Amino acid sequence: MFKLNRPSMKTNSFSAEMRYAARRYFRLYKRRNEAGWARALITTGIGLAFPSLFLILAVLFGSATVSAPNLAFSWLNGLCIAFLIHGVYRLIELTQPQARLDAIQQGGWRAGLFFSLIPVACILLGMVLFAQGLGWWMQLQVSTPLESTRGLSQFLFISLVGVLIGWAVDHQVRRRQALELQATEARLLHLQAQIEPHFLFNSLAAVQSLIKPAPDQALAMLEHFTDHLRASLAALREDSCLLGTELQAVRSYLALMQIRMGDRLRFVVEAEPAAEQLRLPPLLLQPLVENAIVHGIEPKDEGGEVRLRAWIEGTSLKVLVQDDGLGPLAKPRRSQQGHGIALKNVRERLAARHGARASLDLHIDEAGCRALLSLPIQPKDQGSAA
Repeated sequence: MFKLNRPSMKTNSFSAEMRYAARRYFRLYKRRNEAGWARALITTGIGLAFPSLFLILAVLFGSATVSAPNLAFSWLNGLCIAFLIHGVYRLIELTQPQARLDAIQQGGWRAGLFFSLIPVACILLGMVLFAQGLGWWMQLQVSTPLESTRGLSQFLFISLVGVLIGWAVDHQVRRRQALELQATEARLLHLQAQIEPHFLFNSLAAVQSLIKPAPDQALAMLEHFTDHLRASLAALREDSCLLGTELQAVRSYLALMQIRMGDRLRFVVEAEPAAEQLRLPPLLLQPLVENAIVHGIEPKDEGGEVRLRAWIEGTSLKVLVQDDGLGPLAKPRRSQQGHGIALKNVRERLAARHGARASLDLHIDEAGCRALLSLPIQPKDQGSAA
């Protein structure tokens, strides 16, 4: 399953917890399962690092001298600001739906302003509150570095540089992810180019064999074959397609296989109407259905049933492909082209597009095989799914 899992109890070491928390720290999640102390340590490190950097720059520019009290108060102020920023973002996470948080994280100028203005505003507010609190505690008049023109200009300059660096890094990360996604899709097309001719030739040979003894079956098979090609080729032209379009290709494929296998294959395809209007990467479902038939139903003497069900659960699209085939008794078909590669490719595409927000869970038991696909609902699809 492609999920970013929290370290298990057996491997729940300090370093594992810290790595897990660090990977999730700068992402927005309504529900968080990382250790609170790990997030607190990261926030503490940030709170100590930035004041130290500012002091170093101030010393280099000759506008400040470092002393023990000065360093201590700067660190304390940095910790207050860091935890204030942490608290504001956590409040936003708790009050906003995950779909809106996902929309923010997808980038754009609005997301850039969101991740830039909140820290700057929290820094200004944190400095003022810290100065007021420290002055009340020590019964002194405490001023902030921002009260001078020089201090304010330095703060604005450093903030601007930090925002530009952050935007540049984010742009490079997203550009790299886009290139990785393109490479994954290219591998998919290459794989499809290897597998599809075998399916095409086998189907055409089956049609040819039925023309004389069973012309009606040959005609029906040719119609399903055409429908399958039409839906599959249309989906491949886009980087995403409607679930309804994907289900049309799957129904045509199953009907085609049913003519070839006869009564040994039964199938049911069910989907909520709202789910059919959602978009997903093309050709995600057919490898799961092919897996169910080739490794579960076809080798079983009495055949079996393939069930596909799609529904909306919270902010996710769920698609379950289930068969009552051989299950753990199924033997690998080494002669089958693409054996094991198609599922690996599906997982790679999910990871490239959605990261830990998407998953493919494959479970084999005595009753057959279940493949559960979970995809995040894209913000632009929220209206159509309502």
